[in-house]
Amino acid sequence: MDIMKLYRGQDSWILCSNKNSLWFNITSQAIYTKQQPVDDSILSTWNAKFVSDVYCYIGQLKIIEDGINWLLFVKSQEYVSKIKHQEIYRITDVLIKPFADYDEDVRNLTRPSSKIELRYIEDLRLLYQETQCFYYSQTYDLTNTVQRIHKYSSIISPNTKEMPLWKLADDRFFWNKLMLKQLIDCKNNSEFDPWIQPIIMGYVDERHCKVGRADQEEKTDAQIILISRRNRFRSGVRMHCRGVDSDGNVANYVETEQILNVDDHIMSFVMIRGSIPVFWSQQGIKYRPPPKIDK
Repeated sequence: MDIMKLYRGQDSWILCSNKNSLWFNITSQAIYTKQQPVDDSILSTWNAKFVSDVYCYIGQLKIIEDGINWLLFVKSQEYVSKIKHQEIYRITDVLIKPFADYDEDVRNLTRPSSKIELRYIEDLRLLYQETQCFYYSQTYDLTNTVQRIHKYSSIISPNTKEMPLWKLADDRFFWNKLMLKQLIDCKNNSEFDPWIQPIIMGYVDERHCKVGRADQEEKTDAQIILISRRNRFRSGVRMHCRGVDSDGNVANYVETEQILNVDDHIMSFVMIRGSIPVFWSQQGIKYRPPPKIDK
């Protein structure tokens, strides 16, 4: 996987890959892309200083109402698995930078809410570092099961291979979709396709074993992959988020897929779980008083 480089210019953050670059203008809050690599002369013109190596752009978010927007990037990752030569990675650390004219040394503590905002930013960073539950792949659609991938591939083939992953992603498991809203909502968002990276929250792991008939000495290598995807809708704390909403989303919905790969023959078994699909609520974490049926 190619490593990108993040620079800080006079009024922009500049994210550079080998082929193009993504620019975040701090003054106008605009995001635009240049379909060419950034060389030293361009960096010198913009007085850009190297900040860090990163792997992808996660998106932006505002922590508190009167706060600023923050940009999130994958700073470090671990290889987890490979499905038909398509690599999957776990995010182990993130880089969070202000999308504003913000002196990180002074920390802009003149705003009353700054201390609270910085504390939340640190909590967000720890969320990625400690939970280790965010995953992505640049070439494999982690948001969809093998069955759904096969279904949409057969329906819109051969154009499927030309479509970016984010346009094929299952909206329920596209965890950072709202964080990428500014790129997705652009009229010419095809320019941003390489920068829109779907991320799932859940779990991915693999094991290898030998399979074959009992009377055969020679066994075949097999790969078992487990993928759990957490729904981004109604994903609140288990004891405080219950039942179903008017759109049919149940609380704490998780889809778990077990994939068996033998000689590149893929078999998949899918299980789902979630809150009881009725309108109900619960006070506290005990069953006294009993749960209430709301509708």
